[in-house]
Amino acid sequence: MEQEKGAAVRREATERGDAEKLSQMLTGVTVSVSRKAGEGDQLFGSVTGIDVADALAAKGFQIDRRKIQLDEPLKHLGEFDVPVKLHKDVTAQVKVQVVKEVEAA
Repeated sequence: MEQEKGAAVRREATERGDAEKLSQMLTGVTVSVSRKAGEGDQLFGSVTGIDVADALAAKGFQIDRRKIQLDEPLKHLGEFDVPVKLHKDVTAQVKVQVVKEVEAA
């Protein structure tokens, strides 16, 4: 029983350490997502956690979309700080730029 507790504590410490390293790497990362937008910079559709996860994957960060803490989808153009919960005690902030999609002529 004591060995299992010790192993769980060591595993928790390792996971937290890995999450903190990833958090430091994610700090300062900016991803860009382009969407069609109408008047007033209102998006047709929205940017969700899946879109942010895909944008991070394109930069080499494999983050589970469920860890991206978007309270509601982004529906306007602009720059947003999006929290990414990497561990119960570790949350990183990623900048997400929602830009207007350039239409091909």
